[in-house]
Amino acid sequence: MSWSLEQAYAYVNKIKERAAEDEAFKLLALNDPEMACRLLTGESLPDGIRMSARDHGPDGLDIVVHGLQETWPTGELGSDEATLD
Repeated sequence: MSWSLEQAYAYVNKIKERAAEDEAFKLLALNDPEMACRLLTGESLPDGIRMSARDHGPDGLDIVVHGLQETWPTGELGSDEATLD
């Protein structure tokens, strides 16, 4: 399984939106962002992909998806050293 760039952004935005509304979910996202993503999407992260999160106070969460690199020309993402935040 791989993620398109659009999927990666959509999943990160879902986590941020839910965390803004639900303090318990925000704590989960900070402590285990991969589990938070799995709860919202019903999917595990693709192999080689991981997430980290930091609290930005009233501005919400900063979520980084590690291991994404856009491949040319399909726009599909595979595991590599690039990151998406």
